[in-house]
Parts: sequence; structure tokens; C-alpha cells
Amino acid sequence: MFDPPIDLSDLPGYQAAASTRPARVAFLGRCSTKDNQDPRSSLAGQLAEASTLLAPGETFTACFWDVESGMLGLDERSQGSADDYARLGVAVPRDGGLRELLEWAERGELDRVVCERISRVARDMLPSLQVEYHLASRGVRLECANEPRGGMTTGQLELRRTAQVRAEIYRHELLEQSMRGQRQHTADGYRHGPACYGYVAVVDPDAPPAANRFGGGRPKMRLALHPDARRADTVREVFRLRRVERLSDGEIAGVLAANLDRHPLAEGQVPWAARRVRKMLFQPKYTGFQVFNRCAARTNRSRMNPIAEWIWSRQQAHPVVVPLEHWHQTQLVTAQLRQRQAPGWDRVREAAAQRGIELTTVRQSDTHILYEAAGRRLVLPRGDLPAAVADEVIAALEAGA
Repeated sequence: MFDPPIDLSDLPGYQAAASTRPARVAFLGRCSTKDNQDPRSSLAGQLAEASTLLAPGETFTACFWDVESGMLGLDERSQGSADDYARLGVAVPRDGGLRELLEWAERGELDRVVCERISRVARDMLPSLQVEYHLASRGVRLECANEPRGGMTTGQLELRRTAQVRAEIYRHELLEQSMRGQRQHTADGYRHGPACYGYVAVVDPDAPPAANRFGGGRPKMRLALHPDARRADTVREVFRLRRVERLSDGEIAGVLAANLDRHPLAEGQVPWAARRVRKMLFQPKYTGFQVFNRCAARTNRSRMNPIAEWIWSRQQAHPVVVPLEHWHQTQLVTAQLRQRQAPGWDRVREAAAQRGIELTTVRQSDTHILYEAAGRRLVLPRGDLPAAVADEVIAALEAGA
């Protein structure tokens, strides 16, 4: 109905010139971690579904797939080594993962990318859209085997965006269910993560059998004291040195390193260092309680969650190495020591602001400044304020307030 009024088919450019080069089509696949899915069957099934979009005589130029969570951001994808993937024994050839696919598209080496469904690209909507945009902006079409062919673009787009929303909702549902299970796991006192120094993990013979849809599940484990009693004694000594003698992390590490016969190292670990001491002093499991959600595991393992967000077992679940009261006192001492490491003037100004006290300069010389605060006059040196002097000033502000 939109044809020209006369036959123009004899004109040059009437039809787009057909390309003589075969289309370069790539397969994109992903399955979750090898503990949750069998990559061999999952990826082979995805490849079979994606192959239905190939034209007669067409083959995949390259195959890109990962065995990892779809909840990862783009900068965290495709981290496994070639040796790791070779050990999986997946029959589908692998030219790389999602990261390599984007690099191929950047170099103009692909025309189409085919996957089973959009959730195989990513579970979160943002990275899924980023991949889609990256490919489209380079003239590469992303196709999904579970989407209908033909029709209007708006209908296809609505289906894809709906699938992306559904994938992200499913992702959050999985996280909620997982967190619920982890909370209950902790409340019952079962172990989370590797055993900390001074403990070993043992199977709980009284725990109900764990099973999943593949058959046998992981046994539930608890913490028990390490057979070498020196390790528990080392933990107690570390807490005593901080709580009673108020030693710094480095000073405590020096004490331990000076007597390795009394304070043995864990298997395969480097000599005692301030960082290891700091982690030990902050470990609440030494109180006999099981604790979960101390760090942001999925986003940044080095970022600690507020203590108010920690999940504790209902009762003590394993032998106590450090009484809960001593652990609490140790955290207070640690906070005081860290506070004293801050610049003296920052501490004084913060203490004054917390008490609504204004520091007013009365007069000054080349070496000292006379301040007035809360009805008192304080003569303080110019420049950096030593920690001991800052302690005295803060005590005077507290007395004046």
C-alpha cells in the first residue's frame, strides 16, 4: 500500500545491497555457581535453545558463557580463569565470558548475539540494560530465544523489559529467602564461614539431616575448641593485652611474634601482624555466640555492617573463649584508642560541639593561644595538640559542661 506510483525497481539503490559476508553470530550463556546448577547440562540446554534462532547453514562464530551469579555487576563478571572453566568439563566451547563478548563487539567483530533468555545476561536490570545498550550502540543486535519473532518493536520491547523486571524481582526474592535461611541458621547456632583462630568446625551429630533437590546437602556444623589449647590461650591473652594493658594492634602483634612457642600461628598463615590482631579483637564468636551479617559480603567484604545489624544466635552455641563482658569492654577500649589516634584539635572541637560549648580566642602569642570555654580559660600550644593534652582539655570541657 506504500509502493511508488510507477515501477522504480530499475533504479540504483532501490534495494539495500545484500552483504556477501556471513553474519557473525555469538552465543551468550550463563548459569549460577557450580554448587547450585550443573553447568554441563544447563549450558548445553541454553545453546540448543539459542540455536533455534540461527538461519539455515548459519553457525555460531563464538561462544561466550560464565558460571557465576547473575547478581554481579559488569566489573565483577568473567573473573574465572581458563583452567577453572576447563575443569568443569562443559562440552560447549568457550571464547570467553561476558567481558570478552563486549570486547569483541567493541572491535566490530560481531553482528548478532543470541541467548536463551534476557536473565542469562544479568539478574539485575541495570547491567542487563548496559549490555543491551553497549551492543546496540555498536550495531550488534541482542536476541533472546524465548521472545517472539516478528511483529512490532514495541511489543518485543515490552516483553523484554517485563522479563528484565521479573528477573530483578526474582533476584531480590532469592536474597530475601536466603537471608531468612541464614538468620535461622545463625539463630540455631550453626557455623558461618571458616572457623576463626582457636576453633575448629565439627559436624553437629544432633542436627537434622540437610537435603536439597540434588540429594545430599551440606552437614550442619558448629565450632569447637582447637585441639591445641595454646590457641585459645593466645586469644585470651590478646584480649587481656588490649583490655587491661591497652596495647595497640602492632604492640600486641609484637608480643605474639616474640613467643611463637606460646602463641602458634595457624596453618599456612603469615607471622602475626597488626591486621590479624585487629580482626581477632573484633570477632564476637569468641563469646560463644554464633554471629552473622557482620560484613557486606555481596558488595564490599571490607565494609563492616553496624553492630545493630548483626544477627546473634539465641544462646551460646559453642565453647566460650572470651566472656561477653570482656569482649564488650575490649570494644570500648579499642574505640578509645582509635579516638586518641585522631588529631588532637579534631577531638577537642568534636567534644566541644557535642556539649554545645564554643571555644573563643581571647589572645595569642607566637607559641600559645588563650581560649575561653564554658567559663574557663585554657592556654594551649599552637600547632598539633598532643593526645595527652587533648585528653586533659576534653576532661576540662566535660567538667565545665
